[in-house]
Amino acid sequence: MKKIMFISLVLAIAPLCFGATLHVPSQYSTIQAAMDAANGGDSVIVAKGTYNENVNFEDNGVKLVSESGPDSTEIHASGVVISSSASGSDTTTLLYGFKITGGTGGYGGEGGGLRLWKQSMKIKNCIFTDNEANEGGGLYLERSESVVESCLIYGNSAPPKTTPGGAGGGIYSFSDAGDFPPIIRNNTIINNSADGFTDLIFGGGAIALHKTGGTVINNLIENNTAAYGNGGIGVMLMSGSYNVIIQNNIIRNNDSVAIDLRYLHANNIHINNNQITGHQYGVRFTYWTYGTVADATNNWWGAESGPYHATLNPSGTGDGIKDTVVSSTHTIDFDPWTHSIAVEEVKPKEPPYTLSTCWPNPFVHQTGVKVESKFWTVVSAIVFDITGREVRCIMNGCPKSAGSYTITWDGKDKYGKQVPPGMYFYRVKVNNTSKTMKVIMIR
Repeated sequence: MKKIMFISLVLAIAPLCFGATLHVPSQYSTIQAAMDAANGGDSVIVAKGTYNENVNFEDNGVKLVSESGPDSTEIHASGVVISSSASGSDTTTLLYGFKITGGTGGYGGEGGGLRLWKQSMKIKNCIFTDNEANEGGGLYLERSESVVESCLIYGNSAPPKTTPGGAGGGIYSFSDAGDFPPIIRNNTIINNSADGFTDLIFGGGAIALHKTGGTVINNLIENNTAAYGNGGIGVMLMSGSYNVIIQNNIIRNNDSVAIDLRYLHANNIHINNNQITGHQYGVRFTYWTYGTVADATNNWWGAESGPYHATLNPSGTGDGIKDTVVSSTHTIDFDPWTHSIAVEEVKPKEPPYTLSTCWPNPFVHQTGVKVESKFWTVVSAIVFDITGREVRCIMNGCPKSAGSYTITWDGKDKYGKQVPPGMYFYRVKVNNTSKTMKVIMIR
């Protein structure tokens, strides 16, 4: 495992590693001390451990990389955890392999875990959890064309602390000076919340794109919430040229609205090849003033009959479509939705993650549940006896990267003592899917 981790680390930084290498804590006692000494092109390598500090990127092109990955390398602070005072667009700047938690927002209460202003970087293989901010509970990107890739973003919140506020529980991207579209790909974004003051200050429990475009592709976006129901992706654009691309995502069970589009005066909106299920509205348009059409074709809406639309598809039983009619023109183009080659390819053939039954069962020494996932997962596993008493908590909200793994129970209680033969119940929760199985121990 250590060899694999080392190879992954080398592959992550090798294309960019032309400067000096600074080590924490063997050379510098804190991450910030190393960052202060680093120049563009340098790499700061951080050993495993918990670092209770705020970290500031002062130069472009610095690579901040954990040695052992986010499972064992944590940055924890009471204020904003990662911020940037560097300016310019430079995605050779890298943040790789950290768990970032405990942040409560920087300047203006923005960005609980990370705040970037007029600066871009690549953020990869990181965990953002238990952060909160007025905007961008997990990450705040202002005029930033950053790449957020292969991260787990869960349990962050955006409670409104000032007006406006309460947007982007997971990620908030904003620009007041043109289109600065981030790339958000291959992430798990679950269980985040945003609580805007009013329905006009949109939530976007998972992601909020405000006055800027963005590419949201190949993500699992699940069980995010917002005060006014738009728990998935909130998009609010004013007049201008913006490019919004939402493709190949699994978007499910996010409050009542998967994708909320409002105040849209732009015409480059593409919502395609997604699995959108478990919402009252898969796509909802509000406060629309022009007759521009958003392309929402070739999605899977959760049913063969397609999405429900009051006039264009009243027999549809999938997630609804709510749009505004301007000059007799519907503002969402959502046909075809089924029985086409493109849509049949999007139709889910298997869930994003699966749990096996306990095996072996009955067992003598050890039993286990196999999990297979294409995304980051958050896993809990508890064993109960027949009276409902907890015997052992094996995992409690543990992050696990994509792949295949087995959650095992060795037949011992929380004190390390062997339990007597008999029937037990093994409850495993992966993200928001829970499964309870009977398992029998024999001698």
